[in-house]
Amino acid sequence: MKTGHDVDIIEVGPRDGLQNVEAFVETAQKVSLIRRLAASGLKEIQAGAFVSPRAIPQFRDMKEVMAGIIALPNVRFSTLVPNARGAREAFKSGVEKLIFFFSLSESHNLNNVHQTKDASFKGLELLQNNLAAETPAELCVALATVFGCPFEGYMTTDYILKDIEKIANMGIKEITLCDTVGFGNPRQVEEITVACLESFPEVTFAVHFHNTRGLGLANALRAYDTGIRRFDAAVGGLGGCPFAPGASGNIATEDLVFMFNEMGIPTGINLDVLLKVSTFLKEILPGIVLSSAVYHAGLPKTQTSGPECSAPEVNPPCPAHQEWS
Repeated sequence: MKTGHDVDIIEVGPRDGLQNVEAFVETAQKVSLIRRLAASGLKEIQAGAFVSPRAIPQFRDMKEVMAGIIALPNVRFSTLVPNARGAREAFKSGVEKLIFFFSLSESHNLNNVHQTKDASFKGLELLQNNLAAETPAELCVALATVFGCPFEGYMTTDYILKDIEKIANMGIKEITLCDTVGFGNPRQVEEITVACLESFPEVTFAVHFHNTRGLGLANALRAYDTGIRRFDAAVGGLGGCPFAPGASGNIATEDLVFMFNEMGIPTGINLDVLLKVSTFLKEILPGIVLSSAVYHAGLPKTQTSGPECSAPEVNPPCPAHQEWS
C-alpha cells in the first residue's frame, strides 16, 4: 500500500467535461483551456479522446488540439483510445499515455462502446501486444461502473477483482476505478479499494468519482485513507457519460484541491489560478452551470492558526457574491 501525503490530481475536464457539451468548442478555446489548466500546476491532463467523430463529434479536432499543447513543459498528456487505430493516431500526435476504456457491466459496455466485455478484453490484449511492438507508449485502463451500473446495479467485490485480475495479467500497470454514475458510498469505496490494493500491489490504482448524489468528496477522502493517491477530477465539476442515464458531473477539481490543501495534504496546484480557469469556462460555454462549491462560495479568509485566532467580523460581505454575481 502506498504511503506519503502527496496526491496526484488528474484533470479530466478537457475530455470528460467537454464530451457531453452539445455545441462544438472551438480548437483555439480547447487549447487555451488546457494551457490555463497547466498553468495552475496540474501535472497530468486528459486532453480528449481519439475516437470516431461520429461517436463523439466534440473530439474531431484532436490532432489540432494536441499540436497546440504538446510542447507545454512539466505536464503529461493522456487521451482515451478505443482501439489500435485511435492509439496510433494519439501516439503520432505526441501522446505517450493512452487510456483504454471499457465497463465491468455488460449492459453499459454495449451502450458505451457497442461491444461485449469479451470483445473489449480481446481488444485490450491486442492493443497491449501491438503497442509493445510498435510504440513506447504506456497503456492504462479506465474501468467504468466499478461502483454501480444504471442497468445492472451493484457488482460484488469478488466479481470486480476477477476482471481486474484479467487486466493485470496482461501487464497493465495502472487502472482507474470509475464511479460512472455516482452510485458509490464511502463504505463501498473502502471495501473495493482495499481489496484492489491488497490483491494487486503491482498495479497503481486511481479513482474517478462523479458527484451525482453528493458523495464525491466523501468517497475521494475514504479512498485516500485506504492508500489511493491518484484522483481524477474536472474543472468546474463538468462531465458525465453520454451513454449512461443520470451520469452527471465529476468531482470539481477546485473542491478536491481545496479539501486536500485545507487538510495539509500537498497537491502542487494553485487554487487561485484554477478558479480563474472556471471563470474562463463560463466565458467559452455560455449558459453552463458549474457545480464547484468552492467556485460559488469563494475561498475563506486567511486566519491566524491556533486557538488564539481572532473572531470573525459580524456579517462580513460575501466575497463570492461580490466577485461572481
